Amino acid sequence: MSPAASTAISRVLRQWETFWFRDVPPHSYAILRILFGVLGFISVLGMTPVDQFWTPEGLFAMPPSGLGLKAQILDRGLGGVVGWAFFLGLLLSFAALALGYLTGLAILLCFVGSVFQPFWNRLPLSSAHHVVVVVLFCLVWVDCGRIWSIDAWRARRTRIAPLVAPATEPIWPLRLICFQVALIYFNSGLWKLNGQLWRDGSAVHYASALNVFHRFPLEVPAASDWPMTIGTYVTLAWEIGFPLLLLHRWTRRLALVIGVLLHAGMAATLELGPFSGIMIASYVAFLQPEAMARISTGWSRRVGRWRGQAAPAGAAATAATGRPAP
Repeated sequence: MSPAASTAISRVLRQWETFWFRDVPPHSYAILRILFGVLGFISVLGMTPVDQFWTPEGLFAMPPSGLGLKAQILDRGLGGVVGWAFFLGLLLSFAALALGYLTGLAILLCFVGSVFQPFWNRLPLSSAHHVVVVVLFCLVWVDCGRIWSIDAWRARRTRIAPLVAPATEPIWPLRLICFQVALIYFNSGLWKLNGQLWRDGSAVHYASALNVFHRFPLEVPAASDWPMTIGTYVTLAWEIGFPLLLLHRWTRRLALVIGVLLHAGMAATLELGPFSGIMIASYVAFLQPEAMARISTGWSRRVGRWRGQAAPAGAAATAATGRPAP
């Protein structure tokens, strides 16, 4: 092998190692933990009254399926008890996740509960539920309670924070979230391309006019047909092209800005549950963890000045790199 080829292979391997396995500050994971804890709590709380969505006698009850465990629960008349326990357990788990209390256990309970939720009752769930499961699976493998959590506060009070875990976390769970979100959009775009309404440009018009989805009972004016046609094709092209747009930092920023605008528009005009908020929250994984750490440090300094406190020496270096300043 020539020296040039050997150098090229070494460079590619170093880039691969850096892309997947470098250590990063924990701020992005903390933000994802808080956002998905809050959104998960709101989603579960929205499936009330409990007697309709979680008990066998409810409005959306489903027949027994799976391994037969649900059938045994129903045969013993424990459906109502298990339904209430499931609801309260999942609700408290998401609350603990948002607060960062027993974070490792909380995120595991949230993930397991979310995985089994469709087996108990699939009908109240939407595509947003699958995104939550994907993100929770990726977060299980890192310590999301390193900062901005009750766990971190307790560790500081007991003065064992340096002994709890390393100051950085691996980046590969963030990469997995990015790949999953890109796959979700790409797959969604391909399914849309298979639909006649998306190919002829009328899909957004009918979605906005259909009273099952629109948020406000208003008729769509005829003058808005051409913007809705453009919106249909922009959405289709953006979803299919999303993985390619991620390859460069400028197109990646454009893709994320378009995504925020599209999801914010859908949230304002359509009744889609927590889907828009969950998708926007997942964009945190696409942001540079070091940049998130620097922004956090800036906020901490402003809060410290507002409180009349000086930022500790080396705080900026610690937040940006995850390692204490020398």
